[in-house]
This record gives sequence, structure tokens and C-alpha cells, in this order.
Amino acid sequence: MRRMVLAALCLAMIALPASSALAEDDAVVIENMGRTTAYETAPESAAALSYSIAEIMVALGLEDKIVAVAPSMYILDQVSEEYREAVGSFPLLKGNYGVPSLETVLDTNAEFVFGDSYSFYASSVGTPEDFEAAGVKVYATEGTCYKDATFENIYNDILNIGRIFRVEERAQELVAQLRERAAVLEEKVGGLEPVSVFYFDSDTGGGVEMATIGNTGLQSLMVRMAGGENIFGDVDGQFITVSWEDVVDRDPTYIVVCDYYGEGYAEEKIEGMKTNPATMEMDAVKNDRFIVVPGLAMFPSLECMDAVELMADGLHP
Repeated sequence: MRRMVLAALCLAMIALPASSALAEDDAVVIENMGRTTAYETAPESAAALSYSIAEIMVALGLEDKIVAVAPSMYILDQVSEEYREAVGSFPLLKGNYGVPSLETVLDTNAEFVFGDSYSFYASSVGTPEDFEAAGVKVYATEGTCYKDATFENIYNDILNIGRIFRVEERAQELVAQLRERAAVLEEKVGGLEPVSVFYFDSDTGGGVEMATIGNTGLQSLMVRMAGGENIFGDVDGQFITVSWEDVVDRDPTYIVVCDYYGEGYAEEKIEGMKTNPATMEMDAVKNDRFIVVPGLAMFPSLECMDAVELMADGLHP
């Protein structure tokens, strides 16, 4: 799955410090994905390669710039109610599992394409070089490019998009709001005993093997921010594969279930744990200690803070 190869793909990129922008002769210069791009003027049209990407743009007041949106693996109902109607109003870019083809995106005539890093591979939508050859500029969320991404990378994305589209003031306000919420959360959970957590990302082996998180990456950080302790926090890697036997042996107090694609996905995973002889006797399963988090909120987005607060409320009621 694309999530499973994300860490390995990003390591192949040229490592750069956090994105920066410089104003020179009215141009904005952005470092992203190992590339330097100059924006002489704000793009007039943009394609967003996920609902979460579109949400960031809508929150910055850029609805009039968006010409199309790809759903990716996310669910429209998981977009914040404040922005959901606007995000759902744009034409959809259709494709396998919500991922459109390069030709489909180029047919929108968008000047700018905003997505996660794994959108910009030949096996996905298309490479930055593919878009560059068509005269289209691209930007990938930093949180999907760096091995040890933090919320600072999310803030950088918001600020960079603000600079690219010349809405810096709104971007700064949005980041300030998120920083304030992070500070409040830190005060609430600081000093509390961490609660052991199994993060159930997805089934990758017919009910035998699961994708979860190791000791690196944004998802692992979010569990820690919520006052949780990842039971596989001693395993190197962002996304890793484990067996149910591994999970049972580590006996988590709570199970965080990531919800992708559509209605019933998380419920199906929970029901599977309750009926699987290998897991049904786990204390967390018998006592319904599940916390369902939107998939959209577990990758760089405005919803990430919502997910951390949701997990914190569940782990430390």
C-alpha cells in the first residue's frame, strides 16, 4: 500500500531543512521535494490531490483557485464541518482508490498541484518532472517527505501555501490557532502516565498481518502527543508490519483504529478483532477500548490536531 512505502520513498528524496520562502523581485521561492520553485505570481488555478489538501486551501480562503479535488483514501465526512460543504463542491478527479492519472489531472489545466509526496511518483499520479514538462508547478506536504516529521512541518506547509498564493496573514493566523491548541493539549497530558496503544492502520495479510507504526513519523508523534505509548515504539520505521501474535504479546491497553475509504471500514476492523480467536480475548478488545480516528486526520492536515485531541480524550478521559 502507498502508506507502507511512504517512509522508504521519502528517504530517497534529497534531504532539506524545513521549507523556506524568500521574496525577491516580487517572486516567492520555495524549497520542496528537493526542488527550488519560483512563483512570480500567485497561481490562478489549483488541483488538490486529497480532501485534506483541499481543506487547507479552503481554510486559507482559496476556494476560487481550486478547479478539482481527488478524494485519495479519505472520506468527505471526515473533513471539518466548517469546510466540508466547500470541499465537497469541487469537481472530483476519479481514479483507482481515489488516485487520478497524470492525464486526468493535466486535463484540468491547473497551474498548480498540491498533494502528498507519494502522489508525485510515477506509480501514483506523476513525477514532479512530468508536471514540470507540462508547465505545472507542484508542492508536497513536508510531513510526508521527512522521516521524523512534526507539526512544524504542517505549519510550514500552511505558511508556504500562504506565501505562494499571497495570503500570508491568513496562514499565520491559522498556524497561531493550531499552536495554541497544541500548547493547551500539552498542559493537559503533561505529567500523566502514558497509556499503551496499538495503532491499527490496516490489514495487509488477510487477517494475519497488520500495518502499524514504529518509532518514527508523524503518526508515532501524534500518539505520544496524546499521552499514549506505542507498543511498537521500539521498532525502527514509520510503517511496519506485525502479526496479531506480536500485538497480543505486547497487550495494549487501547487500540487506535484508523478509518479509511468509506462507511463501515473501521467497524469492520473492530468486528474482526472481536471474532478472531487470536484477538478476541485481548483485554482491550473484550472491554471495547477502541478509539477510531479518521484516516484523513492521521496524515498532514488541519485535522491532525483534532485526532490528537480525540486520542487524548480517549486515553485520559
